[in-house]
Amino acid sequence: MTQDNVYKSVLEKLSGIPIEYLDKVDQFLTVLKKDINSKDKNRDDILKFAGSWRDMTDNDFEDYLKSIKDLKVNMFSRDIEF
Repeated sequence: MTQDNVYKSVLEKLSGIPIEYLDKVDQFLTVLKKDINSKDKNRDDILKFAGSWRDMTDNDFEDYLKSIKDLKVNMFSRDIEF
């Protein structure tokens, strides 16, 4: 379905919704748009780190990965006492 067809389909469906439900539709669309914008922002924030390890040697990067794995194992292998 082309973008124009989807747009027309959505508008046709919206025109068939009783007015007392339009407030809920508006709230849903607001949440949906916020979620989409949030995902775009998160993606942009994550991409800022792209290439961060470029200057590391292969050995340094391997050491870094090993330390993360060790930290993960140690962090989640502890017994929690109450």
